[in-house]
Amino acid sequence: MASGFITRRGVLGAGAALPLIMKMGPALAQERPSITVAMQEIRTEMDPLHPRAIALTAFRVLESIYDKPLRIDYDAGGEPVPALAERIEQVDDTTHLMTLRRGVLFHDGSEMRAEDVAFTFGSERMRNEDAPGYGVGQQSLALISDVEVVDDYTVRITTSAPDPIFQRRWAGVGTGIISRAAYEAADDFETWARNPIAAGPYKVVDMRENDFILLEAHDDYWGGMPPLQSIRFQMVSELSARIAGLRAGDFDIITTVSPDQIETIEANAGFDVVGGDNMHFRTLAYDVNHPVLADPRVRQAMNLAIDRELIVESLWSNRISIPRCHQNPGYGPLYDASRAIPAYDPDRARQLLQEAGYSGELIPFRTVGSFYTAELATTQVLVEMWRAVGLNIEIQVKENWGQVLDPVGRGFNNSSDGTYYPDPLASLWTRWGETGAFQSRGYWSNEEFNQLGKTLVSSTDQQERRDAFQRMLDIWCNEDPPGTVLHSLGEFFGKRADIIWEPTQTALLDFRPGAISFS
Repeated sequence: MASGFITRRGVLGAGAALPLIMKMGPALAQERPSITVAMQEIRTEMDPLHPRAIALTAFRVLESIYDKPLRIDYDAGGEPVPALAERIEQVDDTTHLMTLRRGVLFHDGSEMRAEDVAFTFGSERMRNEDAPGYGVGQQSLALISDVEVVDDYTVRITTSAPDPIFQRRWAGVGTGIISRAAYEAADDFETWARNPIAAGPYKVVDMRENDFILLEAHDDYWGGMPPLQSIRFQMVSELSARIAGLRAGDFDIITTVSPDQIETIEANAGFDVVGGDNMHFRTLAYDVNHPVLADPRVRQAMNLAIDRELIVESLWSNRISIPRCHQNPGYGPLYDASRAIPAYDPDRARQLLQEAGYSGELIPFRTVGSFYTAELATTQVLVEMWRAVGLNIEIQVKENWGQVLDPVGRGFNNSSDGTYYPDPLASLWTRWGETGAFQSRGYWSNEEFNQLGKTLVSSTDQQERRDAFQRMLDIWCNEDPPGTVLHSLGEFFGKRADIIWEPTQTALLDFRPGAISFS
């Protein structure tokens, strides 16, 4: 599957092609198509450090608004390549110099300078505890201790400890560069987050909560003329309505198509389906504050009662994979290919429930029903598997994620963990570490896991990092599970057949130059 990422050649070559493209701008702009993308949800908080922007549905929109210092090129083994930064040089264990690309223009026409980069990761927006982006920033950028302006196109970045994945981190979540002047001109963070000024290929022109977000081409984009005049992200909760809209010509691309609908869509020669397996994890999240789930044996039993192979076969037509716990082959030397996929052992599950003294107490299972592909069907199948070993699970369908995450009466819920650069820090630690989403929300905590995570964050010894990560998996997957991996987060997209496009390997929507065309 094509990744959609710009290769090193593409990044370096874009600058040379830019003058010619810009001369063609006015005529080309009139000919460029616009598209509508129907999604199950939209979030109008469009700053990547906003707590509500931490979701795959939000990242899919942010990918068109923001550019980052580096990008991951999955066609080149998952290595970072230049984007807004031309290069990053290591000075010593904790100091790096980032040289910025010259001539990059923000959506308002102002030029990106070093002061914008320093402000993006500075105390006012991210590093102070009272900064609006502090919580999200701590999940992936906690090691940054200072970002200083050296000159107009150079910043010095200091970390509080050696960072073994420093370069990859600058292609990750939360590293989109913003305009300092535009941020400071906004009335407050919420106002800013609904009308951000960044340096990506498209800019925000209109939006409405629970309805749509409209982007238009940023024709001064450093990477070349954007191929689309505009993109409308339309919220359409139900898959059946998204499919009907695709057939009717109302939508050009639709997200989160269930495998059982692929043949239905492709029965018409005018449409096809792209996507499939990717680097994300489809998970469950257990709240150990629930009196029954406080016992790890109950959580172990729940995991052992799940027949993941049956779910993948029956609901996904074997189009996706089952990870070997919470790890991905893209992690390279840190990956353990010998680790087994999560076991299915209902007899052992019954034994553990008996040892825990479980006697049929109700455990609530919250879901929004239609956020993930085949979510409701998966939820119903899981409940039957748990019922078969004696667990009493009640499905609670909620209207929104605020209700799902409400700690009052919470048992467990559907979830997912993204992997936006190839390292466990991008997913296991970001989501489940001591500053991650689940510990921050009070679901679970484990002291040994957190100590090992600190080694994963700061050790430059590859074997030491691998040992720490694999021990973290022992805890997370087997001994004190705060959740479980069901399977990879397979994502399928319906589209018009004349649109030549595929999602990235991280299931994002890339509409940059070279990523989409029309036959």
